[in-house]
Amino acid sequence: MPQRAPEPGARRRVLRPRPAAYYRFDGPPLRKYGFLCEPTGETGETGPRVRGTALLDPPTRIETGCPRRDVYEKCLRAAGFTDLTWVPLEVSEAGLRAFGADFWADLHANPPLEMLRCRA
Repeated sequence: MPQRAPEPGARRRVLRPRPAAYYRFDGPPLRKYGFLCEPTGETGETGPRVRGTALLDPPTRIETGCPRRDVYEKCLRAAGFTDLTWVPLEVSEAGLRAFGADFWADLHANPPLEMLRCRA
């Protein structure tokens, strides 16, 4: 099926696991933040596969590919998007007030997620 070009001015955001080139799976555990992130040991042609577990009752597990940054950038540019910007994970002011900066130190030291912003 043919793909349509994005509407001019359209904006997209992609929240995704950080690839192993940027995220240390052997870094501080994420359990206190309510989730886990671990490699599956498999690698596809676009990058490694990861398993994310939300520590809910019952726990919810998702396995997904984690394409390299260049794969996202190439595909989005080919689709007509520009101004691609990788945005680091930040904790909101409300989160800092509620839990304190020390609570978030492990997350800041080794963020498991990142966002890519772009526009048409």
